[in-house]
Amino acid sequence: MDELSMNKNDTALSPDALVLGGSGERAPEVSVLEKGQAPFAADRRDSYLALFAFVLGFLFARWVLFAWQGWGVTLFTLVFCGSVTWYMQKKGVQVPRAGWFWLAVVLLLGLSFSLWTNNGLAPLTGLLLFCSAVYWILCATGLLIQGKTSDLLLLDGYNALLVIPFSNFGCQYKGLALLGSSKLVRGRQVFSIALGLFLAFIVAAMVLPLLMAADSGGFAKIINGLLDGFRGLGEKFWETFWQLVLAVPIAAYIFGLVAGSVHKRGAGLFEKDTTMQKISGLRRLPMTTVYILMGFLCTLYIVFIGSQTPYFFSAFAGQRPEGWQVYSEYARSGFFELCRIAVINLLVLTAANIMSQQHRRNCMFLKLLNALLALLTLVLIATAFSKMALYIGAYGLSMRRLLPCVFMIFMAVICGGVIALQKWSFSITRLAVGAGVIMFCMLCLANPDSLVARYNGDRYLSGTLESFDVEILYRAGPAGVDSALGIYEQTNDPALQFELKEYLLAQQQQAEQLAGEPGDSWERARARHSISEYFN
Repeated sequence: MDELSMNKNDTALSPDALVLGGSGERAPEVSVLEKGQAPFAADRRDSYLALFAFVLGFLFARWVLFAWQGWGVTLFTLVFCGSVTWYMQKKGVQVPRAGWFWLAVVLLLGLSFSLWTNNGLAPLTGLLLFCSAVYWILCATGLLIQGKTSDLLLLDGYNALLVIPFSNFGCQYKGLALLGSSKLVRGRQVFSIALGLFLAFIVAAMVLPLLMAADSGGFAKIINGLLDGFRGLGEKFWETFWQLVLAVPIAAYIFGLVAGSVHKRGAGLFEKDTTMQKISGLRRLPMTTVYILMGFLCTLYIVFIGSQTPYFFSAFAGQRPEGWQVYSEYARSGFFELCRIAVINLLVLTAANIMSQQHRRNCMFLKLLNALLALLTLVLIATAFSKMALYIGAYGLSMRRLLPCVFMIFMAVICGGVIALQKWSFSITRLAVGAGVIMFCMLCLANPDSLVARYNGDRYLSGTLESFDVEILYRAGPAGVDSALGIYEQTNDPALQFELKEYLLAQQQQAEQLAGEPGDSWERARARHSISEYFN
């Protein structure tokens, strides 16, 4: 739709006329040879990045890969963004405004890890951080197929995540070879020796267990004696060793993505004109078929809504319809079904506008059906939202109730965009991506776990919530400590006080274990201090 299919004028543009992110800057000319088959020609700056990529790979393996929490993620994000930005500037890359936008997204998401734990958003926060960092590099180097975020987002993502990094996976060692063979580094022999020892160490780790399995006894005694000496160093040695091993492929991936994007090598899998021609070839669905499908859905929803008006909209008034005695049964009945219907409607809108033989701008009836189906979807979303609000009013808030509400708001924005698209021309995909990323960044920085705990605690203390669910505090982690302390101090329920104390002591123990570790955060340190101060 924007557009589910692109403007004719857009398809006629040559690659050098593409505008990046609406910034007015033109993408650099990229030939097929430059984007695809040209050999990697490393220079001094590539050599420095190739060497520093090992540091980035090690930090990712040590602080990020198995944890995705705490100040370690934030520090890695800052180091990664700083080094990549320096490299791009030294290589003369002109970053468009859209590139700076995605850099800000990456930095804000990385910052949230050192502030809050955000247990309720895991693993979404880490996934979005990783994808945003990869997309930032593609956007900053002008390799988006349409020159900006477009309906070809999935192909751009495939390019950034898989094609470019693995097409340049071995290029890091070409940069290292230049570093070792030139006069840029006086101690190149030291580097060669260190690299040889490191590779020998890795091979030995694979070969020694096989030799010991085939040994009759003498060799195993020698190796076991050496290992006993290493065991004295503790488990940290082997932990660091495996992190160094993992750093090798991670570094190759990082260098392949960054250097490959800057050199525009391996990025020619999806040429703009060819891709748009293939997408245009999907327009095979007769307009009669599209009209019947969308007209049937619109009629079905109108009949459904009209036949249940008293029941369907009773949630807006905060009332249960007749025949429903329990809030939870009424609020949950049909809620997820309505959400699924809304998603299906958006998929139908997308498919119908991509595969119809005529573009919507040339067909007034298709525009009308698009707007009507989007409007009916908005009605369904609003009804589902009101049912969830009624459920929250009766039983309190939780992340499993908050996140669907945020998702419904996101879908409402898209439906509103679809309606506006029937009159104005813009990219609905760019709207969806921008709105989704901004909403999620705000959610990460707002500390939703603490919001949930504080909302339930305030309502319980004010008497509008019958009971307080301590399980929600455990899901929130350290984000629920302030609320738990407030309830513990004011409640007269001994059973609840006992449960709260158990939760607080468990959080204190966990926070003390992570004190000073990369998984620690400002919220966890604050919880550690608050609990210790209260009970001591």
